[in-house]
Amino acid sequence: MRSSERQSWLYIGGVEKVTDKVINCADELKTIIFTGTGWTGFIPGHELAAEKGIAIGAALHLNAHAVAEFGFAMTLLMSRDMIDIARGGSKIFETTQSLSGLSVGIIGLGHIGNKYAQMAKGLGVSKLFYHSRTKKPDIELDTGIIYKEKQAIFEDCDVIFVSVPIGPGKGFIAKEQIYGLKKGSLLISISDPLLFDIDALYERLKSGDIRGAFDENINDERLRKLPLGVWYTPNESSAFNTGKTIEDVSNSSVDTLLNLLTNGKDKYRVN
Repeated sequence: MRSSERQSWLYIGGVEKVTDKVINCADELKTIIFTGTGWTGFIPGHELAAEKGIAIGAALHLNAHAVAEFGFAMTLLMSRDMIDIARGGSKIFETTQSLSGLSVGIIGLGHIGNKYAQMAKGLGVSKLFYHSRTKKPDIELDTGIIYKEKQAIFEDCDVIFVSVPIGPGKGFIAKEQIYGLKKGSLLISISDPLLFDIDALYERLKSGDIRGAFDENINDERLRKLPLGVWYTPNESSAFNTGKTIEDVSNSSVDTLLNLLTNGKDKYRVN
């Protein structure tokens, strides 16, 4: 936290969280800046901040390409079985399916989901589907992607990419969706694990019926014991972490901070 002309501000980068307690202890706090997109998860005290007139800014959508890129990298890693056929893996040789021959479903066609769809189209995926809160006719026209109901995405698609904010709430991807996944399907997510029924996910993964890759390493010993070729996660959330993204969000966040301190207005103000 810093002070400028008696205006205090708080700049957070994705580790610490701004709770009601923090806000109540900061009598001179005027501005909070989050250098990412999912700001509500890192500023749980945002409603109290609004009541106190504290402006909040976030680097909205500036990490979208990097996150979609990471999600697509996990998709290729798992669909081509690159872990098990690598040195030290469990397989010497294996013929896998090309992603272009699989049906791909996207849950959440926002900025990240749209970029993922563009990548899939660029790699020749022709059976491309999505479910989102609202239909996206412009993206449908651009990519050929087709709208499906959420349950149908899970039941019909070979690859499911989940890219939704925490807004829908805990358990948005319920056991009905996870148990509905067809045998051999691949579940990829860059979303908060709280969206998923973890018990159902573990049971399906353990059975060998499905495989999965999440950006966030879920703190569940059952999952940690699964083979890497069945369940992949990085050691820490890494999807956003490219040099260009860090530079872009840093520059944008500083501009937003200066604007909010000066006149309280900025295109990236979120409250």
